[in-house]
Amino acid sequence: MITKIKNGKLITPAGIVNKSLYIQNGKILDITEMELPFDEEIDAEGNYVSAGFVDIHVHGGAGYEFVDGSFEAIKEAANVHAKHGTTTIYPTISAYDNEKTSKALAALKEYKDSADVIPHIYGAHLEGPYFSPKQSGAQDPSFIRTPNKAEYEKLYTEYCDVIARWSYAPELEGADEFLRFLNEKGIVASAGHTDAEYADIKSAYENGMKLITHLYSCTSTITRKGGFRILGVTETAYLYDDIDVETIADGCHLPPELLKLVYKQKGEEHMCLVTDAIRHGGMTNIENETSENGNVPYIIEDGVAKLADRSAFAGSIATTDVLVRTCVKKTGIPLESAVKMITEVPARIMKLHTKGKLEIGYDADIVIFDDDVNIKKVLVAKEEKA
Repeated sequence: MITKIKNGKLITPAGIVNKSLYIQNGKILDITEMELPFDEEIDAEGNYVSAGFVDIHVHGGAGYEFVDGSFEAIKEAANVHAKHGTTTIYPTISAYDNEKTSKALAALKEYKDSADVIPHIYGAHLEGPYFSPKQSGAQDPSFIRTPNKAEYEKLYTEYCDVIARWSYAPELEGADEFLRFLNEKGIVASAGHTDAEYADIKSAYENGMKLITHLYSCTSTITRKGGFRILGVTETAYLYDDIDVETIADGCHLPPELLKLVYKQKGEEHMCLVTDAIRHGGMTNIENETSENGNVPYIIEDGVAKLADRSAFAGSIATTDVLVRTCVKKTGIPLESAVKMITEVPARIMKLHTKGKLEIGYDADIVIFDDDVNIKKVLVAKEEKA
């Protein structure tokens, strides 16, 4: 069956074009002004048409977190984000004990390909537990530890087909060996919740670590030793042009001015938008609701999750459409750039070679949205059964 999408402003690598898009068997068949045969038609009604949004850092939504380790949690959390344009999602698991982490990974392994789960799930993002206690943020400090070879090897052996990415602190004892392990297994390595200095990031970068987990959130900055200034994670990320940086572009974690600075320094090629949404992601009217991450209590206030003492943020409640809207409406980033940072860039980071672009041969993950980035329709590529 061939589906035609007409009357849309298509956001393509070549710019915004007014053409028709044809889909067959889950793939983009053609983008053309020509009239081709089709079986069904979707009228975009003058709205924008883009590749589906890819969220590589998201803990949950709709009242659930992926770490809950159940089919209901995976389905409900993933699907609420799909309604807001996310067609590919990487469930993120914070630092916990091995039992809870294993339970969550086992559930993902069993249910990630369920027909009831709308967005694609190609693997999990382990955010911890190998972090700096000084940069724990909303992570439960009781679970934070240095890399344990027997531990991570066992976890990989059991869930090698689920673990896609792993955030860690490069300055820790055993971190170099851990990075070699990640590289060997093809797992995307990312520096996060880290108090690293320039030399630590430089070494990790030279050995294959090219991604920073939520820049400015639990990433070190310039310090002094004996009067001499030493770069931290944030400055080193700017120093190396090809390091990719996650940004929680909800307008709270990073104010518009800071988002603009990151965009100015890293550009659309190396700035990646993420929600970092917790279990309240995609929910509205939840001011003053309290919950906890492990043993760390937090409160939903001013449209963001804060630690109970209000000393720092504890995660977002954003969805991917909010990220694009914030970048465009509050920061002045061009729409095409904002879309690229939630489609093409994360797809490249996670080695998804047929996602993130409206191009012939790419997967037909499609989002249609209006001038205010209100989602009108979401298509998730599915192959037709013979």
